[in-house]
Amino acid sequence: MFRFKSTTSKGEFVSLDEYISRMVSGQDSIFFLPGDSEESIVKSPLLKKFEKKGVEVLLLVDPIDEFCMQHLAEYEKYKLRSIAKEDGGLLETDTIAKKKFQKVKDIYKPLTEWYKTRLGKEVEKVAVSNRLVDEPAYIFTSQYGYSAHMEKINRAQAFANQEKASNYMLAKKHFEINPNHPLIKELL
Repeated sequence: MFRFKSTTSKGEFVSLDEYISRMVSGQDSIFFLPGDSEESIVKSPLLKKFEKKGVEVLLLVDPIDEFCMQHLAEYEKYKLRSIAKEDGGLLETDTIAKKKFQKVKDIYKPLTEWYKTRLGKEVEKVAVSNRLVDEPAYIFTSQYGYSAHMEKINRAQAFANQEKASNYMLAKKHFEINPNHPLIKELL
């Protein structure tokens, strides 16, 4: 049975069943965030939006945890989603909020295109984010392939040959900007 610490477990380990029993109404996924240590994970700016909405996030500190989650993919009909990846944000179910966010994306299109031109091949995509609270921007990894944390673990392996590393598994970077941050507003 898998057991993890979480943002609401106060240092105790919780099972996936316990997590599911505490999910907020309308939540359709089990969210997790991998990292090097519990201390570094709880400082992540990615957790702020989830904390605001009262959504629990599992803290994956052991390198094998993320590997297992990627291969498990689903538990009790709930998708397992890393909030550090492109598709890991809270899904807005409100159609009015979706329309409003689409308008914001249209307004910021000149800035996202400018960033994409400047960053070139360093990033796969530049987009407006709806999951950042206080930060002006953040780099996420693609939904597919390794996360930045898994890539770091693979590079640290004693016999890792970087020339032969599978490029398709390397983390594809997605640069997201916060349209509510004063710096981003000024850049627009």
